[in-house]
Amino acid sequence: MEALMKKLLVALLLLPLIALANPIDDKCPQFVLRGAPISQLTNTQYICKTNYAIHYRYDTKTPEYVVEHVTKEAISGPAKRKDDFRPDPDIPKQHQSQLADYAGQPYDRGHLAPGANNTQNDIIMSESFFLSNMMPQVPNNNRGIWKQLETYIRNWVLEGKDIYLVTGTYYAQGYQTIGANKVGIPTHAWKVIVDRQKGKSIGFFIPNTALPVADLPKYAVTVEQIEQTTGINFMPQLPANLAGVEKSINLADWSGLQ
Repeated sequence: MEALMKKLLVALLLLPLIALANPIDDKCPQFVLRGAPISQLTNTQYICKTNYAIHYRYDTKTPEYVVEHVTKEAISGPAKRKDDFRPDPDIPKQHQSQLADYAGQPYDRGHLAPGANNTQNDIIMSESFFLSNMMPQVPNNNRGIWKQLETYIRNWVLEGKDIYLVTGTYYAQGYQTIGANKVGIPTHAWKVIVDRQKGKSIGFFIPNTALPVADLPKYAVTVEQIEQTTGINFMPQLPANLAGVEKSINLADWSGLQ
């Protein structure tokens, strides 16, 4: 009886660890800094690709977030964009989005991990065009303010910043859908950007609407603010003495934003 009680006690002690486990930490930890982001959502799937990893929502048929380690190698390779959008075979068919969901809709298939961050070779570039890496995005947003932010990030990498990136979607109450599979149209898209070498971070929380590119700095927020809005813990292994990295931003630390 005593041995059985010890086994039960050990099992109970392990439950919180099991609940907090994130497959990204086990299967592709190279994409995250200080632990994979911990989500509050269920009915989801974690997927590791060659160059990024996804936390995919079955309810919206879009990622909750995508994680990347953006390197000079990733953004300076020979592969060119081929626009081979297609469903992700790693996702059960009943939970996939399809090309037909976007057809005839006034939305772009907006990348979370952009093609320009996946240039090492044609296979890696092609992986960035799975629909599991897409969100319905207002064209002016995708091709304007969002594209500018992606460009800044690549420029920061070329300047020498060691960038870990989390890109995600946010769905306010009453969000709309498109297509037969009811693909959710996010009300906002966001990015959490951390320079590991400098210990600096910045976030952006951007409405999925037509916006002036010049307004990008207005949407800069702290990582902590995005955590409070989304319920995601972005760096669960962050030591207490480094907690300040999530609590403040300085636009002067990020060229182009001043």
